[in-house]
Amino acid sequence: MEDFKVFLYLLILLHVLPPSLAESPYECPISFCGSSAYSIQFPFRVVGQQQDMCGYPGFNLRCDKQGKLLLNLPNSGDFSVRAIDYRSQIVQVYDPSGCSAARRLTLDLSGSPFWGTQSKNYTLLSCPVETDMSNHISVGCISNSTHSTLATSSEHFAMTMANQTSCRIIGSITTPIAWWQDQGGLTSNLNMDLALTWNSPNCTECTARGVVCGYTNTTKQDITCFDNTKKSKTIFLTKTLFLLQIILDLTKNVS
Repeated sequence: MEDFKVFLYLLILLHVLPPSLAESPYECPISFCGSSAYSIQFPFRVVGQQQDMCGYPGFNLRCDKQGKLLLNLPNSGDFSVRAIDYRSQIVQVYDPSGCSAARRLTLDLSGSPFWGTQSKNYTLLSCPVETDMSNHISVGCISNSTHSTLATSSEHFAMTMANQTSCRIIGSITTPIAWWQDQGGLTSNLNMDLALTWNSPNCTECTARGVVCGYTNTTKQDITCFDNTKKSKTIFLTKTLFLLQIILDLTKNVS
């Protein structure tokens, strides 16, 4: 009977304690760039600060002399990184020169692991500055001294402006616009950050568990979760010793 009780205690111990995770075999310390408050970790890596094994293809970042983090999109050039949400797998980027609206006109995400969280269609209009624009938002950084540029998601509004004013339609774009960035109304300045997401690698489970993601070996074929935090190891050891002490006390009582 006593042996059966001890067996039950050990069974409880196995269920209470979380499964242990291996440590990453590679030195991949979490990195920072300049005064940014967010960390850089797998699948991203900072070139020159973290070794190649610490990042996934297409996720290389550079930290420039001004302490700005840059992400290069193969067919669209460099963008500054505003924030990285590892849980939602979203990276928020913007044009380093301050005109993300202009970058949207030629944005090409092919060749990169990223895609827009949501996309929206806009018709672009060019209007003489004499046109009454008091009720509309212009795209300031792609306007000039003689013409203002409007971006509208309403085809009806675009046609009305083209038919009833001196404005003319100059093109259309489909561009990433996250739900929290939609300015509503008939026009938008398009100069907000680009919210890009990725599906592969999928590290959401690791992030939810509070551990890091990484390659299992040098073949770079498999991804798994690693626990490299000393804090979690200390908590695990403390809980183990505590429960073992309870079992010892119980076994003494049944003997």
